[in-house]
Amino acid sequence: MQPARIQSFSQRLRNYTIAFYQTQRNAFVVIITLLLSLYILTVPDQAADMINAVMDGGVFNGLFQYILLSTFVWSWLVYGSTRLILHISPVGLRINEECAHLLRWLPKIGGMIPALILAYAFWKSDRLQPYILLAESGLMVILFRRVERNVPVFALPEQWRFSDRYTSFPQDVRVLWRHPLGRLVIQTGVLLTIFLISLFSLPVEWGIARGLRPTAVIIFGITMYTFWGSVLVYFNDYRYRPLVLLFVGYLIINSAFNDNTSVRQATGKSVTPIWQRPTVETHFAQWVDARQQEDGDTIPLVLVAAEGGGIRALNWTAETLIRLDSIIPGFSRHVYALSGVSGGGVGTVFYTAFLRDVAELARTHRFEQFRNVIRDDYLSAVSSALLFPESIQRLVPVPLPALERAKWLEDSWAGSYRTNLALSTLDSALTQLYQTRAGYNYNLPSLLLNGTLAESGQKAITSNLQLDPRYFKNVVSTLDVLGTDVPLKTAASLCSRFPIVTNGGLIQKDTLVGNGHRQRYGGHVVDGGYFDNSGVETCIQLLNNLVPFIRRLDTTEQVTIIPYILFIQNSNTIGRLPQKRSILQEVQIPLLAFFNAWDNGSTTRDNMFSSFMDRFTNPKTNYVTLRLSYNEKYPLGWFMSDSVARNISQQAKDSISLKNPALVQLKGAFRRMNVKRVAN
Repeated sequence: MQPARIQSFSQRLRNYTIAFYQTQRNAFVVIITLLLSLYILTVPDQAADMINAVMDGGVFNGLFQYILLSTFVWSWLVYGSTRLILHISPVGLRINEECAHLLRWLPKIGGMIPALILAYAFWKSDRLQPYILLAESGLMVILFRRVERNVPVFALPEQWRFSDRYTSFPQDVRVLWRHPLGRLVIQTGVLLTIFLISLFSLPVEWGIARGLRPTAVIIFGITMYTFWGSVLVYFNDYRYRPLVLLFVGYLIINSAFNDNTSVRQATGKSVTPIWQRPTVETHFAQWVDARQQEDGDTIPLVLVAAEGGGIRALNWTAETLIRLDSIIPGFSRHVYALSGVSGGGVGTVFYTAFLRDVAELARTHRFEQFRNVIRDDYLSAVSSALLFPESIQRLVPVPLPALERAKWLEDSWAGSYRTNLALSTLDSALTQLYQTRAGYNYNLPSLLLNGTLAESGQKAITSNLQLDPRYFKNVVSTLDVLGTDVPLKTAASLCSRFPIVTNGGLIQKDTLVGNGHRQRYGGHVVDGGYFDNSGVETCIQLLNNLVPFIRRLDTTEQVTIIPYILFIQNSNTIGRLPQKRSILQEVQIPLLAFFNAWDNGSTTRDNMFSSFMDRFTNPKTNYVTLRLSYNEKYPLGWFMSDSVARNISQQAKDSISLKNPALVQLKGAFRRMNVKRVAN
């Protein structure tokens, strides 16, 4: 008998490489989901802030316990899904010593990786959480080995026997269902899916997703998609039955019929027809009359541009405006319009609703309630809708508008405002915001919320004003396209639908074409940052619209209007040459160019506009930038930890103060013009 030949290290490495390829080409879906999870949970600034929020709560906080639980479930599904793919009727495996060894260990290794990913995401050497997650990873391997030895359903075979012939779909179903482990994995995965979709389809107001927080929600979503991806790959046979390719094709074809992104419309007898919205000329005349006391008055007119940037922009915009209210008497009453983009636009909506709902002299006492609104968790609801209810929509060939994730984000805004301020203002129509029993409320700033029409690249503005196309050239008015008003929360979302997190909002109208036929035209409104993330351009368009009326007042009534443009900037551009990026440059470089140009575009516009504002002599226009400065990375999504929120609030208190020469000048101008607070 010949003695066994001893293999060299290179031969064993080659054999293990071949065996790994043979096994993992079937389990590629598990590898892909793990790699995506590693990226989602560790790379974005939003992920780091989500993790920090959990760490700030301590080890025994419920949020960390939810993460331990969700990671435990994720690990078991990875283990079970990998065994389902590798151990139950795989085709084409060449069994040797290395392959048999990998078949035994790969499911256990895969099952320990989720906790390792979380440990890496949580890693801070002085904190206990990452060490607990490392311990969980090790305990999972021990647990897998114990159940394989002691629980018959999980027992590993003594020898691996696989067929190399083609098996039909019914045969694969029978083999899977007759196998005890296969049946257990399928039953567990299906029940877990039903439970998760049912749980996260409950009304946003119930706060299920918010209670778990986004990290745990995302982990549960990854778990569900890992299971169903594994089931699809199990039945896939790239030689005879390419189910993965067919499924992708089905989703693509389905998407042509199940667009559920039509924006909400305001209904009811109390909703004002959009054609009754005031024009800029009419509105401005009434606005001046509400402030003019006598001929020869001087009236400050403030136009605010709020830059986009997710919840970071929302907080900085709202905190800045709150602070300006507190240090400059009568400031809010002289803000003529707010031009908002993305999160900055949402901040202007919250701020305007707050002005309308709370009398000026009482606002100081309710600022903390308002801060609870702008600091709330809005990522959990939209993430849960993306991962769970919308997974149903992708499979159904008809639109189900209630499942669209942007509507869940809108409802979370309205729910937080209602919970903290006991008012349903965001559920009412945009134009209703300005209606009072006495008539139109000219003490509120007008809203110009900037989006982008994806199909044409045009700017799309949602506003309570009728915009003059002579000054707002090539601009789409969303309300004019819809032919009706929208809820205030929907108006906020029409400027803040940034990629992946939310989808575009569909606006359409019927248009007569040849032969008397009607054709629906329109498109999807996405984040305004695609066009201009600063919002300053819209302020200048509005100012150009106002200039003829300002000059007429100056000559006919000797009323002097002093315009101010305030740019509330939250982007943090470096201003120096960065280091190169070389890994996957074909993919990474275009993405870096897009997103970094997005941020730097606001700085470029700010510098350009501030430089040529001096040329505006009639009327003389003042330009002020209020910039958020920070060294750490503040998140761009819809979740912000308490520590970051406190930092932004403190910076607003420190920098938006009378130490700022521009604000000293602004307050002095208000004092000279005899502007006072109003007890409304």
